[in-house]
Amino acid sequence: MSALSPIHPQAVQMINSALNKVIRRGSRIERMQLYVCPRSELAQHQIIETAFGVLRIHLGDFIPKGYSYLFEDSGGEQRGFAWVSVPKTANITENQRGQKYA
Repeated sequence: MSALSPIHPQAVQMINSALNKVIRRGSRIERMQLYVCPRSELAQHQIIETAFGVLRIHLGDFIPKGYSYLFEDSGGEQRGFAWVSVPKTANITENQRGQKYA
């Protein structure tokens, strides 16, 4: 049985920062998932302990390496969304980085 590699503290900080944005807007940690590339280091984990509680990790087959985002499960009027990591070369405007979708 192989041991999981520890999660880099900077990755946890980036996740907490993105979570802070959506939690302040009314999203709940219990309904949030972190979407990552199946080849990312986070992909070997099923959950991650954050400053807001336990966060589920979802492997997205169509998510390129270097991208990750938070997305809230349906169940409310709106679904929380926040980018966690986006390559500097990505063509994403700032207002799309922290939108809350209906």
